[in-house]
Amino acid sequence: MKVSKNNIILFIIFGLSFIIGLIFLIMPFISEMPDGLEKVAKDTMGFLKKDDFLPVLKAPMPDYTLPNIKQRFNKQYAGIIGVFVVFGITVFIGYLLTKRRKNL
Repeated sequence: MKVSKNNIILFIIFGLSFIIGLIFLIMPFISEMPDGLEKVAKDTMGFLKKDDFLPVLKAPMPDYTLPNIKQRFNKQYAGIIGVFVVFGITVFIGYLLTKRRKNL
């Protein structure tokens, strides 16, 4: 089966559209409560309160929100940005691997 460039582009567009749709459908139902690891770290172990574990760098999107933006879809926008960042990194790594393979 021969795969054309148009099929690949359509597959990528459909895949990204599907993921963005899932983000807008699922994100409103996500709980604001801390996840299990964060709850155990805070309540049982107590190491979230210690100054030893302060972050070295400030998170670009803390708690999956865009800082200084108060909107209804704040978490959805942060999720979409995350999808495109991961997609871009994946495409870049794929490009580097195919370029390296052609050089061999």
